[in-house]
Amino acid sequence: MRIAIIANGEINDYVPTKQKLQNADHIIACDGGLRHAEAMEIWPDVIIGDLDSAPSTYLEACKRRSIPIHAYAVEKDDTDLALAMSYAMERSASSVIIFGALGGRVDHLIANYHVLVMSKGISAEIWDVNTSIHLVHDTLYLPKEDYKTLSLIPLSTEVTGIITQGLVYPLNGESLCMGTTRGVSNCFNKNVATIVVESGTLLAIRCK
Repeated sequence: MRIAIIANGEINDYVPTKQKLQNADHIIACDGGLRHAEAMEIWPDVIIGDLDSAPSTYLEACKRRSIPIHAYAVEKDDTDLALAMSYAMERSASSVIIFGALGGRVDHLIANYHVLVMSKGISAEIWDVNTSIHLVHDTLYLPKEDYKTLSLIPLSTEVTGIITQGLVYPLNGESLCMGTTRGVSNCFNKNVATIVVESGTLLAIRCK
């Protein structure tokens, strides 16, 4: 099942976002992400969060349509997006794409990168019109499309055995560690880049 999560960050262009949402089998509105669903005239399949930033009028409209709502206390250990990712994993998602996870508060932005780690081996992506962020678990194939750069950022202390193909500056079994910027702003020299890691957690970020 392909699951899409609409979070409460910035979405600057609703047209391409709505087009990508059409590929999803199941849509989760994550608390304030319901405002984006309303703007795109989309009814989610489920609403998850503490509901402290969900638009009340649209929330009531969803209730009238009997859309399931998983409400949580404001004082909780997980962010609304983390709760939505947990729900997606419990639904045996084959892939997860997250919208509205960029911009806004920096602490939430950094925490959202860590939500990708919860994907446990499935394809998971944070997407907006200018940026695509994937977690590299073992092997990842990324098409160039209309992206200009591909950056590899270690999310763990050390990522070892990195092998890349299809990039101007290749890595051949090398490591990237926290505290280095070596992996920033690489470029494609083929239509598809291949990234392989032996151990550790790596973010692959395409930017236009």
